[in-house]
Amino acid sequence: MRTYLRQQTRTLIQRLERPGTLLQIIVGPRQVGKTTAIHQTLTALKKRGVTTILASADAVAAPPAKWISAQWKIASKAAKSGEPVVLAFDELQKIPGWSELIKAHIDRGAQLPPKRRPRVILSGSSALLIERGLTESLAGRFELIRFPHWSFQEMHTAFALSLREYLATGGYPKIREFHGEPARFREYVRDSIIEPVLNKDILLLHPVNKPALLRRLFEFSCYHPAEVVSLQKMLGQLTDKGNVTTIADYLHLLSKAFLIAPIQKYSQEILRIRASSPKLIVMAQALVSSVQNAQAKTIAGSPELLGRLTENAVGAALVRMAAQNGGEVFYWRERDLEVDYILKLSGKVLAIEVKSGRAKETHSGLSAFLARNKEATGIIISNTRGAKSQKSLSLEDFFQAPERVMGKT
Repeated sequence: MRTYLRQQTRTLIQRLERPGTLLQIIVGPRQVGKTTAIHQTLTALKKRGVTTILASADAVAAPPAKWISAQWKIASKAAKSGEPVVLAFDELQKIPGWSELIKAHIDRGAQLPPKRRPRVILSGSSALLIERGLTESLAGRFELIRFPHWSFQEMHTAFALSLREYLATGGYPKIREFHGEPARFREYVRDSIIEPVLNKDILLLHPVNKPALLRRLFEFSCYHPAEVVSLQKMLGQLTDKGNVTTIADYLHLLSKAFLIAPIQKYSQEILRIRASSPKLIVMAQALVSSVQNAQAKTIAGSPELLGRLTENAVGAALVRMAAQNGGEVFYWRERDLEVDYILKLSGKVLAIEVKSGRAKETHSGLSAFLARNKEATGIIISNTRGAKSQKSLSLEDFFQAPERVMGKT
């Protein structure tokens, strides 16, 4: 199979080919190809005569802090000649005090000409990496490149995955190794992605007093994708004891670990947004089918489940697009009227209704929202034509290029 370069990898290569001193930070979920992207980048740069050094902290026991200094010393020595050098640290956030040490090396090297300093890549599997280190110790010294879960367009291009397959199992490139073995793939997702994130990544980076509750909350979200659920209702359905504040904190942690995106109700008032019940978006389709242990045939035979997965996939795509471009995603509900998603991006407000196959009577919620918000534009995403007064996109067209909701091609 031809090597597939994600756009984020191309961006990383382009940045490192140009003069500069900023750290390049790669952040994203487990198993989406961040380490592969680093290898691809170093390989491409090496062909252009760049000296490359890869240092991985992704081990059972994290190396000591002095290991960072040793790698930096090797790279700095190679850069003294003025030849370009790139030093890549993989999963560096696992080393205590890493950000202060990196800052010290950067500040020490600031006295040297830029050509005699190594260019540095850092990777991490949690947004807590940024909160714990970058914004505190390394503010103003880095650029961020987000590596999200794989989109339909990427998986279709790289692995010829169909839209139906993507809606059931999309998000992770390792699926190519499990062709014809869906049960084995679901087991891989549970054992190699979900378990390490819940038992390792989150617990190492943030204190969790009730790990069992965190797990139950994640599983609850996977059984209720693209649903609006009050925190009190969630608490009532979870077997482990806790309170609403704990639930909200754990949803935040699951969000920072790239598992769940709890989006809030759209309102002009900030306080009302913060007090709203969240709509739970699971950031990869494979997480849902793996937790539910749902086969593709089961999903295809259940209009309700397929509809939820479709609506969830649209929501996840919008969340990724908003994160990449500085936007926000909400939902809207007033009594029995609802709009699936409200996207605020580039000065626009888009009200998006997903006609996914599950039971929905009309698009009256969309009409009501547009009547109350004159600045908004309505969009229906479905396999059938929407009302003439509203823009419509087919599901396939949307998933091939989500930016089409913005009128871009």
